[in-house]
Amino acid sequence: MTDQNRGAWFIVASAAGFATLGILIKFAFQGGANITTILAGRFLLAGAFLFCILRLNRTRLTVSRKTAVQLILMGAVGYGGMSGLYANSIHFLPASLTGMLLYTYPALVTVLAVLTGVEHFNLTKGAALLLCTGGLVLLLGASFDGVQLEGVLSALGAAVIYSCYILIGNRILKDLDPLVTSLYVCTAAGLAFLCYGAATGELIFRVTPSGWLAIVGIAVFPTIFGVIGFFAGLRLIGATNASIISTLEPLITVLLSAVLLGERISAMQGLGGATLLAGAVVLQLWGNGRRVTVNEA
Repeated sequence: MTDQNRGAWFIVASAAGFATLGILIKFAFQGGANITTILAGRFLLAGAFLFCILRLNRTRLTVSRKTAVQLILMGAVGYGGMSGLYANSIHFLPASLTGMLLYTYPALVTVLAVLTGVEHFNLTKGAALLLCTGGLVLLLGASFDGVQLEGVLSALGAAVIYSCYILIGNRILKDLDPLVTSLYVCTAAGLAFLCYGAATGELIFRVTPSGWLAIVGIAVFPTIFGVIGFFAGLRLIGATNASIISTLEPLITVLLSAVLLGERISAMQGLGGATLLAGAVVLQLWGNGRRVTVNEA
């Protein structure tokens, strides 16, 4: 299997992990947790799990001071900021519209990657991006009822931060172990939410056992599997391809919601899912043009 194919499968696995986030958050809310508690628990538990795995494997955890600072900023400001803004947008917008606004990030990543000279653009990537965007519109069927400006700005802000996060990660992760990278990013994000929750009094510890189990699930599936898979794939296929393939996440979420929550999949959603898959296939088969390496950029 080529690096390109392995990278694509890593991103698909990552999307599957991230796809469980919304469902598990619903269970955590039902257990009495709030968003600050969920995010602090999510990242701190993931960091603890990763630390234990790396210590058992006797993996070296130290990185250069410059790299450590970059990874901490990626976690606390980048991933933490994106997660907080996305969660805030859910309070003001329909979930489908929030998802569509967040998933403007593949287009943003593509434009920024080309403008900064990180990657070359070609018509196949453009076609794949259009297919995936069209599929998202059909799949999510966004509602514009009750739209509030704060929610729109929060969702778009999350997309912008995540786009920058991906491009920065694409530059600094070339020679780093994805597990070590994820350890720094998750721990930094978790400590940021822990400090915020302690300062504002928003941490809640009276959560039901099912609520804590959901938080543990969030730490494992959308965080450890999702983040590690994304970092591993990002190193192999680049920011643009990784972000486009990641648009499969909403499709997997819809499928899981149908299986686990009994939600109905409409014909329009089925068409959207097929369109998304078509975009990913087009990108994988014909969009693997030459990437510009960091040294060349």
